[in-house]
This record gives sequence, C-alpha cells and structure tokens, in this order.
Amino acid sequence: MTYIELKNSPEIKRIVIAGFSGYRKLQAGLDSFPEHGLNINSYWDGGSRSEYAIVELTTMSRKALPTNTHPYFDIAARGLANGDSEAISTDHVGNVTLNILPEGFALVQAGTFCGKAAIARVYLNPANITPLLKGVTA
Repeated sequence: MTYIELKNSPEIKRIVIAGFSGYRKLQAGLDSFPEHGLNINSYWDGGSRSEYAIVELTTMSRKALPTNTHPYFDIAARGLANGDSEAISTDHVGNVTLNILPEGFALVQAGTFCGKAAIARVYLNPANITPLLKGVTA
C-alpha cells in the first residue's frame, strides 16, 4: 500500500471525500484491489470498525455498503452464510468477501481505529490506478 498526501493528489482526495464526506485526515492509502478479493465485514471490535463505500469514478457517486455485517450475529444467524455470487461471497461463518471490483469503481475503506478516525484506504481496479497516479507524489 502507498500512502498519499491528499493535498498532492486532488483525484484521490475527490474519491475519498465522495466515499466519506466527513473525512478530515491529510493522508490516504492507495492500493490495487487484491486478486483473491477483500473481506468487507463491518462491525465493532475492540474500539475499531471498518466501513466501506463504493465510488463510481466517472460521476463520483457513492454506493454505500451494509454497515452491520458481523460474521455471526448479522450474517450466519440470519441464514445468509454460504452464499456465492460473482461479486460477493460469504463463507460458512458469515465472513463477507467482495470478489471483484469492476473498472471505473473504487472501494473506499474508512472508519474508526482504537476510538479515533482511521486513515482511509482506496482500492482500485489495476486498470484505474495508472491514470490516477500521474503526477502524484507520496
């Protein structure tokens, strides 16, 4: 993951603010979406919680993801475990995995870490990273 100073990268800042309008930190992480997918469970655990939003890069419109997805209490207990689709899958205990991130979309992760605002992470389809990194200094 690369940490980006948002003042040096207005494109990345626009993506982060589109995903989480209240974001006030000066940095954000930038990474390629993993080939094996990404766990997107969102629940409180020890004073920390990750939240996720999908941002369409052409319109900067936000698509919120569910914010209460505890593997047992919210997924498995409701009978939603062991679900599979091309985009999202859940395992037998309720872990939710985003399998693909299409071109033209970003996944923004923010939230709380140990009671304080966490540094946002922007995940992009590998095809979208190079155009956004032109002229960016970390």
